[in-house]
Amino acid sequence: MVAERVLAEELLARMLPVVEARHDESWLVGGWVRDYLLGMETRDIDFVVPSGAIATARVVADIVGGDLVVLDRERDTARVLVGERRHVIYLDFAMLRAPSIEADLLARDFTVNALAVPTWAWRAPEGAVIDPAGGRRDLERRLLRAVSVDSFREDPLRMLRAVRLRASLGFEIEGETASWIERDAELIDAVSRERVRDELSLILAQVRPAESLRLADELGLLGRVIPEIEPLRAVPVAAWRTGSTWDHSLDSVEIADRTVRWLRGAMWADEAWPGQMLTAALAPYRLPISEHMAEVLPGGHDAAILLLLAALLHDVGKSAARQEGAGDEERLLGHDVLGGSIAATVTRRLCFSGAETDRVRTVVSSHMRPGQLVREMGPAPSERAIYRFFRDTRAAGVDTILLSLADHWATRGEGLEREHWRRHLALSRALLEAYFERREQVVVPPVLIDGHELMASLGLGPGPQVGELLESIREAQAAGEVRSREEALTLARRLLEGGGPLQAGAH
Repeated sequence: MVAERVLAEELLARMLPVVEARHDESWLVGGWVRDYLLGMETRDIDFVVPSGAIATARVVADIVGGDLVVLDRERDTARVLVGERRHVIYLDFAMLRAPSIEADLLARDFTVNALAVPTWAWRAPEGAVIDPAGGRRDLERRLLRAVSVDSFREDPLRMLRAVRLRASLGFEIEGETASWIERDAELIDAVSRERVRDELSLILAQVRPAESLRLADELGLLGRVIPEIEPLRAVPVAAWRTGSTWDHSLDSVEIADRTVRWLRGAMWADEAWPGQMLTAALAPYRLPISEHMAEVLPGGHDAAILLLLAALLHDVGKSAARQEGAGDEERLLGHDVLGGSIAATVTRRLCFSGAETDRVRTVVSSHMRPGQLVREMGPAPSERAIYRFFRDTRAAGVDTILLSLADHWATRGEGLEREHWRRHLALSRALLEAYFERREQVVVPPVLIDGHELMASLGLGPGPQVGELLESIREAQAAGEVRSREEALTLARRLLEGGGPLQAGAH
């Protein structure tokens, strides 16, 4: 955190003389002022200038070695990004949008963001703060208050931003402001899906995202953004527990988030045995899992955010899959695969990339598999079963393991059985051990023979049979049954003589 503050100060010292040379007046506004007064570090530094904001941003980008992004040419706004992704500082430049800076601030979202400081006073801003909306008073009271009754009508995305800022600042949403959000919640439908996606992702990145999601739901926002969650309120979480599948989904998000934060170095908050057993089981792979969770997929979101989104959506298939079974018990057949398809529909609608959509779909559709392996094989899966799990889940396998554990714990709650939990954790550890320590042996065996060689050696023509033979060879490699090209050909001949490749046995 200290390094980030020094970098921000260095940036300001380098760029402000240029900004002031180009403009008679200029101001630091919004988040930078708010966070300075709160004594918080910030990566967002916003400037307002009378005109020519994009041109100034372009000059600043050259001076500080940052990347320029034009946000809105008509409104003369641009952003300069400086630093690496996880430590990037955002320098936003905007044109004054009113006759005065005071009027400009009164058109902003929340009073705590309607603050400005002349750039000449940035080193000692306390006595030069411009505060037409009473933002300093609300900072002291730790309240998030809309600047005006029309704030959310002017930009409905501000309603989701209120939920995010509440979490990031540790504030409460002022009562009248909350009522205005409920009043205008339907207006979120008019916001571009890209902007909604970005704000939802930022909410998931805050502390206690499940609490924020519940608040967004209570304010009438989340069900409009993701209407697929609505039916979950009517689906019981389990026959032996009270509460709905919607409550369970939020519990799963909370446990998945706690796990990710622990992987990244946070302390596990409580000393109850389920969490202690989980951290002990994952401890040998804490660093590689954390690095995996930090992977940024094409589209710009990391695996951790997509895991939390998958946790939120992992049971969306349950309502559609409900069937009447023997007696009066309800069965939820195929909800995982169906849920994967529904989750993919949600992520596509929110304009996540194809790679991000595929990751969420795979994690949701596969989240039951580790539990199935425990029931079929106990805590020690076969090499063949491990190979098949990662063959089907690919890079999403680690994410799937984490969601499966969160789902198990959230489903059982206080009724979690120690022995069942131990077996699930042991199986998860076995899968992770193979993925991180024996990847080339079990997960992605080296190619012993390719399709052309197989066809030439066995006199086969192109067709699906060749692919089936190659897959049987790879499975046998993972199981330690085939170690050379000759053994691979021997297996292929035997399978052909038996009428074709053997189909997979039990998982």
